[in-house]
Parts: sequence; C-alpha cells; structure tokens
Amino acid sequence: MSAVWVLDGESVNPGWLPVPETIDDAWVAANAAELRSAWGDAWLPVHDELVPAILRAGPAHRRPEDAFCFQIWPASGPVCLFVHAAVGRLDPAIDLPAPGDALLYQAAGLGAGLQVPFVQRVADTEVLGLEYLFQAAEQAVTVLVEPTLPELLQPLMPAIHSFVQSLTLTASDGRRFEAVPPGLPEATAAASWLDTLTVR
Repeated sequence: MSAVWVLDGESVNPGWLPVPETIDDAWVAANAAELRSAWGDAWLPVHDELVPAILRAGPAHRRPEDAFCFQIWPASGPVCLFVHAAVGRLDPAIDLPAPGDALLYQAAGLGAGLQVPFVQRVADTEVLGLEYLFQAAEQAVTVLVEPTLPELLQPLMPAIHSFVQSLTLTASDGRRFEAVPPGLPEATAAASWLDTLTVR
C-alpha cells in the first residue's frame, strides 16, 4: 500500500484567511466581522457589501490540487491576493526554469528548492507573481502566489516567506520529505512545470 503524504504548515500573520472548498453565509459573515473589527475606523459603509462579495469569490480560486489556499487581506481595504500550496508529482518531460529564471531557495521544512518570479500583463498593468518548487524522487511541493501589483506583494513577502518556511511534508510511514537540490537545467519557455503537477 502506497504511503499517504500530508502537507502541514501555518501562517501566524493577521489577514490570512483559509479558503475552504465550499462556504456558506455563516462563513462569510464571520470573516467579514473579523475584518471589520481589524480595520476599525477604516471600515466604510461601501465595505458592507464589497467585502462579503470578495469573500464569496474565494472558493473560485481554490484549485482541486490545493492542500492550502489562503485569501490574504494585507491592509485595511478591499484588496486581497491568494496563496496556494499543493503536493503531487511533476511530469519528467517538463524542464525546470533555466539559470536566471529562478533563485535557489532554502526552506527549513522542505529543503532546497526554487523561487520563480513571473510577470503578467493585465490590461495596461504589469502584475507580479511567485512560484516555489521543492522536488524529490517521489513527490513535489509547489507554492503559488497569484499575480498582483508589486506594491501590494512587496510588504507581504515576510509573511509569505514565513509560510513557506513552515511547510513540512510527512508520509504515513513516518518518512519526511527532503527536496533534492535543483540543478537549474535549461527550460522550455512555453512549458510551465506548475501546470504539470499531478496530485497523488
């Protein structure tokens, strides 16, 4: 019988709301009330409808492969971003990022991996996202920070690093995941390793 791998992690930073697969009105009301309390005088009448609407949109961002999905509210205002973490296997035919496309990244609980920044253009605005990859023979752990405005992402980086550092992957037989230090082989520009993750 194959071992079952379980991803653990945490964020102790305020404003990180776990997004479940399904939500109800009670979940929306409870989290809206939490945000209203945290924002204090910054909560405006327009937020009474806007914040619950954004909260209700959260599950649409959650992917089938996600072990974790967070909706992050970094400030006292109706702006949020999403962070995902998943476990699976990568298609061996897909090349990893080339030198210059990624940074070596050491995580306390996962080992040596890659941090891959990427830029997308939305209308006339450039947005910045991040991908993290930790790969071993049997499994891979990926973290995706959905693209957002650089000025929104920058102050959140300490909290994002803290979350990635907290991640551990443990098998049901007691084995701990340890990523193999990446060699940064040549990459195919049209291929994205993140899109090849197969959940196990």
